Amino acid sequence: MRIALLLTLATVAAFTAAASTPARQAACSATRLSTKLVAQKLPAAVASTRRRIAAAAVACDFEKLERIGREQGSFSFTFGGERSAAAYWRAQERRGERPLAILVKILSLPATRNEVGAFAWPSAYTTHPKPADWDALVRAGLVTRAQATKAQRTDNVYYGHRTAITRSGDWQFFIAGD
Repeated sequence: MRIALLLTLATVAAFTAAASTPARQAACSATRLSTKLVAQKLPAAVASTRRRIAAAAVACDFEKLERIGREQGSFSFTFGGERSAAAYWRAQERRGERPLAILVKILSLPATRNEVGAFAWPSAYTTHPKPADWDALVRAGLVTRAQATKAQRTDNVYYGHRTAITRSGDWQFFIAGD
């Protein structure tokens, strides 16, 4: 009798906990990554937005990422006509393109300042990246050594995924291509 009562109480407790917990996001390419980012010397608003982006990406919370992008104004995520960043990234994930993992990985790489003075990742997103910038991309698994070497030998421009956050913490873009 006592065991049956304990099992009933345990079942009720588990059901109550499950019912009160928000629905877990579906898995994505960033699921197994860490939200802990490499420490960087950044203004507080930039560091806060960077942490929030990484946390939302690892949680596979596409809608939260889109909200962060639109908090302070416009946000660019594609050169196409898509309207929803969440829908766009979700579709990329379904095709195996891994945008959320890439986002978390580039936020862990060294930063640079872009043409408008925003903090930008990765550091290869600059005019004529240095060999160390390309090496960081290779170590992160974002480009192969052959791709980095070819890019350096041709125009020495990085066209891969990049992102930027203004000094005030406004997430400006997460985009790839030219």
